[in-house]
Amino acid sequence: MTTIPLIFALTFLGCGEKATGAIPAAKAGPAITMPTPDGTGGFITTLIASATANFSPTDSDGATFVYTRFQFRGDGTWAADGYVEAMDEKMECTEAGTWAVEEASSTTVGTISWTVNDTSCVGRDKGASSRAQLTVGKAGISSALFR
Repeated sequence: MTTIPLIFALTFLGCGEKATGAIPAAKAGPAITMPTPDGTGGFITTLIASATANFSPTDSDGATFVYTRFQFRGDGTWAADGYVEAMDEKMECTEAGTWAVEEASSTTVGTISWTVNDTSCVGRDKGASSRAQLTVGKAGISSALFR
């Protein structure tokens, strides 16, 4: 008597959906939907592939301003978390905006401009823009020459 239920259970388990053997295609990398000048696709892919940590987006004197996490996206937007530090006070903040690549000399070096569309950072203004030649590696921006 216990043999029939056991055979039924084994048959039921064996009737499940069968794998077709197809392997899903690997992702080709981050999607780039923003306008891109000729020859800049490799640089853009490198830039948006990872977040940058502890990057100072200005080279001015005064209060310390650091993005603790700075991420460019393939749709032409960016977002950052950071802080402004003056004297003994450290104020956390966020910023977001748009960016565009102007030219790239390789997959790791290119000139971009970015604009702040939204900020909660003390002393920072909406509409402020920066332009820099960036060198990018696996850990994000490794150097910036502001223009």
